[in-house]
Amino acid sequence: MRPIVFDGNFGWLHSAHGPDGVVMCSPFGYDALCTYRGMRRLAERLAARGMPVLRFDYPATGDSAGDPSDAGLWRAWIDSVKQAVAQLRAATGVERVTVCGLRLGGMLAALAAQELGDVHGLVLMSPVLSGKTYQRELRAHYRQWLKLPAAMDCVVEPDTDEFVEAYGFRMYRDTLQSLHAAELFRATSRPAARVLLLDSLNPVRTDALAAYYTKHGVEVERRPFDEYSRFMMEPLDSEIPHAAFESIENWLAAGGARAHGMASVPRRGEEPASGHHVAPGLRETPVWLNDGKVFGIYCLPDGAAAASAPAVLLLNTGAVSRIGNGRFGVHFARRLARQGIASLRIDVGGVGDSMPSCDTLSLDALYSQSSADDAACASRWLAARGHAGAVLLGICSGAYTGLHAATREPAVVGAVIVNVQKFRWHNVCDEHGKPMIPVSEFGSTRNYMRSMKQPGKWLRMLKGETGGWRILREVVVRHLARTGETLADRIEQLCGLQLGAREERHMFASLDARGVDTHLVFGVLDEGVEELERYFGVRGARLARFARIHVAFCKHTDHAILSSVAQQNIMSYVENVYRDGFAKLRQPRGAALDGELRRQQPEHDEDRGADALRPFEEA
Repeated sequence: MRPIVFDGNFGWLHSAHGPDGVVMCSPFGYDALCTYRGMRRLAERLAARGMPVLRFDYPATGDSAGDPSDAGLWRAWIDSVKQAVAQLRAATGVERVTVCGLRLGGMLAALAAQELGDVHGLVLMSPVLSGKTYQRELRAHYRQWLKLPAAMDCVVEPDTDEFVEAYGFRMYRDTLQSLHAAELFRATSRPAARVLLLDSLNPVRTDALAAYYTKHGVEVERRPFDEYSRFMMEPLDSEIPHAAFESIENWLAAGGARAHGMASVPRRGEEPASGHHVAPGLRETPVWLNDGKVFGIYCLPDGAAAASAPAVLLLNTGAVSRIGNGRFGVHFARRLARQGIASLRIDVGGVGDSMPSCDTLSLDALYSQSSADDAACASRWLAARGHAGAVLLGICSGAYTGLHAATREPAVVGAVIVNVQKFRWHNVCDEHGKPMIPVSEFGSTRNYMRSMKQPGKWLRMLKGETGGWRILREVVVRHLARTGETLADRIEQLCGLQLGAREERHMFASLDARGVDTHLVFGVLDEGVEELERYFGVRGARLARFARIHVAFCKHTDHAILSSVAQQNIMSYVENVYRDGFAKLRQPRGAALDGELRRQQPEHDEDRGADALRPFEEA
C-alpha cells in the first residue's frame, strides 16, 4: 500500500491490476477509530482479489488538512468522496468504481454517488439513513460516556447547538445544520447501478430503502450484518466481521468485469522529499521506519530552524491509530508546528498502518518490548534528521511504551508519561489474545474512598446488592502493599538493603542518572495512581529524591484523554515542559523560536482556559 495525498486529503492506495476499483468511506469520529484495523483489512482483501482500493480521510478528519470548526465541511466531505473516485481512476486506470461506506461513510458514499451519476456499485454497511437521528445518537453516546468511571472527574460539555461532542470528536453548528437536513430517501434515488445493503440495526427502514432503490431501477441485494456490534467495539477489542467482508468480496467479484491479471503485491510508500502542506507554513511527510515496519507522519514548520531543536514523538494510545483519541495526535502536532516545534506521530507494530497488518491485537502486543523498540527507533530517526533528541509523549499503553523506550534509547532526552497503568508488564493473554485475568478489576482507591462517604453505598453493601465487601477487601490489600513498600524503602535508606520494588526504582534511577527529564502525569482519580503509590508512596513522594523525575496530578483529566478539557490540559503541560526544559537544547538560531513560543501561547483561547484552571500539582 502507498500513502497518497489529493486535494489536501490523506489516503492509502492499495494497488492491484483489475479493471474494477473501490473507494472506501470511513465512519465518523470514534467509530472510525474502532473500525480502522478492520477497514484496512477489507481494503487488503479486496486488493488481493485484483481490485485496487483507495481509502482516505475526509477534510478535517484523520491525517487530512483542516479543522472540525471549518465552514462548509459537510459539502467538503461529499466532494472529497467524488475527488477520491477521480483520483482512483487517474492513478489506476480502472474502468468501473464501487464506493463502499460504513455508518456516516455510507451516507456520504450514497450522496456522492448520486451526484456523480456514473458509479457502478455502492456498498452500504449499516448506513446512516437520517442525519437528524444520527445527531441524537451522537448526543446519547456522550451522555453514556459521562456515566463511566473514566469520566467521573471530567468537565461536562454544555448541551448547546454550537457543537455536538462524542468521545472527543466534535461536529460544529455549520456541519450539524447540513447533517440535520440529510436524508437518504430524499437525496438519493439511483446512486449506482448495483447496491449491496448490509444492516441489522434498522431492518425495517433498510428494507424500505432497498425497495425504494429497486423502484428506481437499481439492482439491490440485501444481506445481514450480525457482526456489527462486535466490529464497533473499542479499537483493542474490535473484531473483524469476516462474514460481512466475505459477502462484500463475493458481491463485488460477481458484478465485476473480467480481471486483466493477478493482483500486485502491495508495496510500501516511499517518503516524499519535502512532504505536503496541511496549513499555511506547516507541512507533513509520510515516513517509514524500522525497515518499513513502522509508519509515521513527520510534522514541522517551514524553514530549517526547527530541525536543530528536540522533536516531540507522539505514541499510540492503546490500539488507537496515530491520529489519537479525538484526533489529539494530529491537533497537537500541528499546534506544536505553529510554535516552531517539529513532531513525529507513529503507529507501533500491530497498530494503525504499521506492517504487517493483523486481524487481532492483544494487550500483550501493546505492552510488548517490540513497541518500545519501535519508539526507540523513531527517536533515533529524529536524531538522524538533526534534532537534538526526542521528547516522548505517551498515554496509557503509549505511556508504558515511552517509559521503556526512554530507559534504553540515548536519543530520548525527555518523556511525558500520562496515566501509565503498569511499570512492568507480565503477559496476561491466552493463545487467542484474550486476557486470562481482569487487568483492572478494581478502580481507583480514591474513587472508592469517595463512594464510602455516601451512606447509601454502605446500605446497599450490607444488603448484598453490590460487591462492596470484595472492594473493601481489595482496598485493605492495597493499603498493606503500600505499607510493605514503605517499610522496604526505609530499610534501604538505613542499611542499603534493597527489598521490594527494585526493578521499578532502578528504572527511574537510571533515567535520572542519564539526565532524561521524565514527567509522570496522572488524572487525580486515574487507576494508574495505584501503581505509582504502591511502589513510591503517597503521591509518588519517594521519587522526589531524583532530580529529573517529576510527578504531577491533573484535575478534570480522563484516562484516555478523550475530553476536550483533558486534551488542553495535557497539551499545555507538554508545551510548558518543552519550553522550560528543552529550549536550552536549541542551537542559537532557535532562540527566536523560544520567544515565539512564549508569545503565541496566550493567543489561543484554549491555552488561556487551561492556564486559568491551574489543574496541575507537583508531588
